[in-house]
Amino acid sequence: MKITKGDLKNMILKTLKEAEVPAPAPETDPTKLQSKSMGKSQFARSGMETRKAASAELSSQEQGIVDQVDNFLLKLANEPGVDLVTHKMLIQRVMKILQDKLSKGETA
Repeated sequence: MKITKGDLKNMILKTLKEAEVPAPAPETDPTKLQSKSMGKSQFARSGMETRKAASAELSSQEQGIVDQVDNFLLKLANEPGVDLVTHKMLIQRVMKILQDKLSKGETA
């Protein structure tokens, strides 16, 4: 059986395509805040869904901490003259510090 240059080229290209490994999706930084807006009902629904989807690994003490942090941010955002959007970078920096310290198992 004779193989032409075109056949050889096609076989090589087909083999290369099969061997291609798709590039992994870039990891998203969970501490990076997205620019998005929400309506009041969507905001309330999102909070409920997030809490319902919380891992069973979350202890009651951890749930209490999450609730306090959530309430703190809500109260802060409700203060007259406070605009969380203008302080987005500071909030991201605090979230990043928390993530780095907790993922490394460091204690405060």
